[in-house]
Amino acid sequence: MNYSSTELTKHSKPIKMIQAHTKHMKFLNILIVIITINFTTRTVAQEREALPAQDAMGTPASDVEKNTEKFIQLIAAMWTREIPLTDDTNFDSFIEAEDYKTVDAKTLKLEEVYPDFNKEGYNYKAIRSYKIELSEEFYAVVVTLLKGEHEMESTLINYDLKGNIIDYHVIAYDEIAEGQSRIESKITKNMIESNHIFYGNQVQIERILSAILDDGIIDGIDLVELHKEYDNYPLIYETLEQLHLNQLDINMELFVNKVMPNNESEIIMVIPEIIEESIDGLKMDCHIVVVNVQTQKVIHHYVDKGYRSNAVQLTEISIDTARYQVSENERAFGLRVFYYSRSQPNPYSNKTLSLYVKSGDSLRNILNSYDAMEYSGEWDTRCAGEFTDMKNIFIISKEKTNGYFDIIVKSEITDTESFLDKKDECNSTEKLSTKKTVLKYDGKAYH
Repeated sequence: MNYSSTELTKHSKPIKMIQAHTKHMKFLNILIVIITINFTTRTVAQEREALPAQDAMGTPASDVEKNTEKFIQLIAAMWTREIPLTDDTNFDSFIEAEDYKTVDAKTLKLEEVYPDFNKEGYNYKAIRSYKIELSEEFYAVVVTLLKGEHEMESTLINYDLKGNIIDYHVIAYDEIAEGQSRIESKITKNMIESNHIFYGNQVQIERILSAILDDGIIDGIDLVELHKEYDNYPLIYETLEQLHLNQLDINMELFVNKVMPNNESEIIMVIPEIIEESIDGLKMDCHIVVVNVQTQKVIHHYVDKGYRSNAVQLTEISIDTARYQVSENERAFGLRVFYYSRSQPNPYSNKTLSLYVKSGDSLRNILNSYDAMEYSGEWDTRCAGEFTDMKNIFIISKEKTNGYFDIIVKSEITDTESFLDKKDECNSTEKLSTKKTVLKYDGKAYH
């Protein structure tokens, strides 16, 4: 508070000195009162600050800090798994006593995820935990839980930096009582890709995607990518096991299988394995196998590498079992791969044919991705443009080259031009043509 020093130091007249002294005394009294009030206020504030703060649950700040410190220490010591990773937790993963680990359920706040965790009769028990480094903004922990004697599941739990739960999501599940369902998931930095498998007369597989957001929230994407039924799923699963492939690395939307036409004890499977997945698209290797149905063993295996699905999407794979009798004793089967572009001004689609014959315990690719159909064009998206549509028919010739029959390719080509006529209406003209090409075997493949 400011006051006049002049009044305290004037010496011109005694009366003024007395007045000044009086004013000075009044001012000091007021100042003392103010100082006393301020001192009292500050003391109360300081006392309040000295009292332990509480969190939303009413826990004193000192305990909150201790809990946070304990949580951080627990996270620091926890086993880390690198991403991308696959979690297919099941009862077969926990056979020996050392498979079961000690998990600090209280520090991980599992009761918030499982409200019945500590209730009598539920027999919940956390048996494993590991962390994933998804972000510097939150902690990601996977906890595996026994739910009684017959159910087991793994849950991804995201915590803030103080150990509070942000969100959680079941990524794996197994049951042994009825064996009716199972869940397995592949986790990348921003995505959870889960297969929900339902067993019955036919096995159903539902593929579900969930996004992991920057703040740790797990947001289910309203999209079911795949919902297929497989009547021979045990054989498919056994084949994946033999090839050491995980189902979550397989693009099951493109998976296809078909009985060998000249031998019903054999089945052909085409298994597209995702090698790389990015915003630009997919890179895949196709495992082409022949499996003996009785023994459930893979008897022929070939890996066709370098399939891509990006701006031009790989939308379908089919097995072609037409009679490709390439020699007196060898019959090939085909693989047709369909590509499609969604570009409006430059429409494009393409289907290729590849041929394979058995060779020891492998397969030989004797015709590689030859065009069976191609459609392309360029137009103004209203009317004017030019388009070409080509379709090929494959015929086995009677002529031979290097021990294999030649393949005659008959091409039918349609060139279309569209334009606005004098009435400003869209019209078109077509030109048809044909072409014949002979593919010859050079000792390794057809060209």
